[in-house]
Amino acid sequence: MTYRFFLSVLLLLAVASFKDLYAEDIIPQGQVGLSPEIFEDIRIGTKPVNETIRFYNFKDKPVRVEVSVHNWTTDTSNRVKLLPPTTQSLDQWMTINPLNFTVPPKQNRPIRFSIRPRMQPEPGEHRAIVYFTEIPAENDTTAQQTIRTRFRVGVGVYAIADPAEKKAKLHAFRLDRNTLLADIENTGDIHVRFGGRFAIWKEQDFPGSSNPDKVFPKNKENEKPDGLAARGRLNRFPVLPDTRRTIATALPRMAENGNYIVAVQDTLAGVPRLHTFKLTQ
Repeated sequence: MTYRFFLSVLLLLAVASFKDLYAEDIIPQGQVGLSPEIFEDIRIGTKPVNETIRFYNFKDKPVRVEVSVHNWTTDTSNRVKLLPPTTQSLDQWMTINPLNFTVPPKQNRPIRFSIRPRMQPEPGEHRAIVYFTEIPAENDTTAQQTIRTRFRVGVGVYAIADPAEKKAKLHAFRLDRNTLLADIENTGDIHVRFGGRFAIWKEQDFPGSSNPDKVFPKNKENEKPDGLAARGRLNRFPVLPDTRRTIATALPRMAENGNYIVAVQDTLAGVPRLHTFKLTQ
């Protein structure tokens, strides 16, 4: 008996974006890729907008793909939730070509879409997610295996109709064991992200909050200064308009027990901040 399951990769989450998660774009062999991975600032009005997504097949065999577009939001657990279309939802204004295609091994192809509002867009943000789902080949020899994997990758599309304002409030930011928790309320018309970075220092070596260039050095990972135990980027999952969410960033576990200082440099809706926390492990 053959079982099938989806490998879902929501690239809009940043969920989604390789650039947001890694210093370099590293795509494992045997996978697929999309470029761009997100459209974050498309301006819409009465004129049509035309864009292109390029689908990359890094596999050693052809890939058959079908395309679909959906209206969406996020739930309280920060998961993407598909919604029925409305007269003002972006998915109803998008035309995509082609909707089915095959990409040969190690090649790529463009997929074009247009946004043509059927009415005057209401001010604020209009969202859609474009899913690329694998169609299993009829002569796929893996059909006899116990498990067959199929991919589904998505591109988030954020379109803005003016007037719109990016505005948010950071209600609380704290360290809970090895997790940074940001309580964010979006009070504007456009999604916001808790962008930024963290650095974990041994307490005795911490340069001090007044020396941000030393706290967050630009050295390569293998050239980091003594006392800097770890560093990374904050979770950039979007907080949508009229929602309040807790965005969690898991910190790496330290190789040595002891006292540490966790320094965080963030920007929310254009407002920069610097936080420090004590960590004992």
